[in-house]
Amino acid sequence: MPATLSPDDTPPTLPPAGTLYGLPELAEAVTTATQLEERHGKMVERLEAAILKEAQDAADSARRAGFDRVDAENAGRKMAAKARSDVREMSDDDRWAILRQLDALASGLSASEALWASPIVALARAGLGTDKRTNHMAQLSGAGPAELKTAATLAAATSDTVLGAAVAALLDRMPRKQRTVSPGELAERLVGDDVRQARAAIAAVKQAQQRALNADREFASGRRNATARISQALVQRDAAARSGDPVEAAS
Repeated sequence: MPATLSPDDTPPTLPPAGTLYGLPELAEAVTTATQLEERHGKMVERLEAAILKEAQDAADSARRAGFDRVDAENAGRKMAAKARSDVREMSDDDRWAILRQLDALASGLSASEALWASPIVALARAGLGTDKRTNHMAQLSGAGPAELKTAATLAAATSDTVLGAAVAALLDRMPRKQRTVSPGELAERLVGDDVRQARAAIAAVKQAQQRALNADREFASGRRNATARISQALVQRDAAARSGDPVEAAS
C-alpha cells in the first residue's frame, strides 16, 4: 500500500527548480547584473535628458512669447508631463527587455541561495554521490568521539571538504553531549569564506535588479520614491554586514 500524508504531515518545502552556481558562476552573474543595471540607468538618463530638453524648450518659447515667469514654468511642466508620457510609451519595450533579463537572473539564483544558505548546508553537499564520500562514511561509521575529532582535525588541516562532510554528517547523528567537535565550527573552517562570498554575490544580483526596478518606477512616474530608496539602502547595509566582502565581478 503506498504511503500517504496524514493531515498533520507537512511536506518539505523546496526552492524552485534551478541550478547550483559555484563562485566563478556567481561572480559572472554579478558582472552581468551590474552591466544590465548600467545599461538601464544610461537609457533612463538619456530619456530624462530628452524630457528636460522638451520642457526647457517649451518654457523658453513661452517666455519669448511674452508670458511671465510663472506661466512659462507652467508651460514647461505641462510639456514635461506630455513628453514623459510619450517617451515612456516609446521606450517601454527596450526598458522592460533589460528589466526582464535582470529578473530572470535574480530568480534563477533561488536554488543557489538555498544551497549556499550556511556553512553547514554547503558542507553537507560536498562529495555527495562520490566514492570518496561513501568510503569515508563507511570507514568512520563505527568511529567514536575521539576518532571523529581526529578526522575533523585532519579535514580542517588539509582543507578536505569531502572528509569534513562525512565527519559532520556522522557528528549530526550523535547526541550533542557526546560530540567532541562542533559540526558548525568544522563547516565554518572548511567553507565559511566561500559561503560568505556566495551569499554576497547573490545579494548583489538581487540588489542590482531591485535598484533598476526602482529607477524605472521613478522614471515612469516622474517622482522620486524616497521610501524605496531608503529601503534598498537598508537592505544593502544589512547584506554587507551579514555577508562580508562580495565576490569580485568577473572582468
